[in-house]
Amino acid sequence: MVSFMDDNGIKAAARKALMAADPLYHSWPADQQERFRATMDEAASNRVDAVLLGEVLGISCTTENARDIWRGLPLEKLEHLNWAKLLTAGIGEDMIWLNESMAEHVSLLSFDTLRDYDFDDYLFQEKVNGREIEDYQKRDYYALRFPRWARLLIEGKLYYATLSSLATYITNQLKEQGQDLIQRLVPHEYVHGKNHGKQEKDGVLWDLQIDAGGLEPQLDELKQQWYQYLQQRWTELSKSFICQPPAAFMKDTSEYGEANYLFLFNNSAALERTRWRYFLSDCRQIEGAFSEVEQQLDQAWKLAEKWLQEAHQNILQNFDPAVTKLRKKRKIVVAPGAFDSLLRPDGDDEW
Repeated sequence: MVSFMDDNGIKAAARKALMAADPLYHSWPADQQERFRATMDEAASNRVDAVLLGEVLGISCTTENARDIWRGLPLEKLEHLNWAKLLTAGIGEDMIWLNESMAEHVSLLSFDTLRDYDFDDYLFQEKVNGREIEDYQKRDYYALRFPRWARLLIEGKLYYATLSSLATYITNQLKEQGQDLIQRLVPHEYVHGKNHGKQEKDGVLWDLQIDAGGLEPQLDELKQQWYQYLQQRWTELSKSFICQPPAAFMKDTSEYGEANYLFLFNNSAALERTRWRYFLSDCRQIEGAFSEVEQQLDQAWKLAEKWLQEAHQNILQNFDPAVTKLRKKRKIVVAPGAFDSLLRPDGDDEW
């Protein structure tokens, strides 16, 4: 292991790890190598991890304990490890790797485009929801309802990437800004409930309650209406983007020494235009100016801010807290030892 792991050192570590995964790896044609990286079994993956820990961090381990050692490492130790690991698992021009669980015998190579993957996941989610949720109302398909997390190489460097639809990004931003506005409209804080920290047979109770100076019912109603508003806005935005030319909006969001990139897609057609194996080049073919995203967000927030203020005034004037809506109460039990700092009566982190 070198004291400073440069690009060549990382590549050398990955080559050695792939040889440990299968001694014949470097004799295979490129498509066979790619298929092996995408579909590597647990035993081969453990051999890769053991070699990388030794080569990158000088940690001696076995294939049996490599995974546990890796998981126990602090975040600051992971950058070069994750970079080398990506070289042993990624596919395509950018060595992209999707941080999502997949069914047995399914890999990223099973899906040509982002749309193929996203629609397959939509069908799966609809099937599960229809089975587990009583009177479930089927949802129409729109691009990337939920963000995805990936890793890839950009100009030869490791980047952590967020892949999202434009509608999801805007509504998530509205959610954050709305939370701040709600805090100003109805100041509140979380306090320990009477059962917080009490022993249960499987752990301790986690009992936090909101103190809004007597306006707790009004605050709860405002939050419920805000949640419904966001769900509606997501659908409205998704529908409004369908007829737009396919576009991908990209932004380097790196901070605190960690390389991050944001990729936003405006509709399903944009996902269809983006192939996993040619991810960056395809995104650049349909790239739009990120200033368009900022303009869309600014317009959406003006509408949302006005809606929130009007909803707040309406609730203060007309809401009857005596008429409560029935909602299922949840009891949260935390495993012994978890959140110790939050449960200490004299801790610095006390609520």
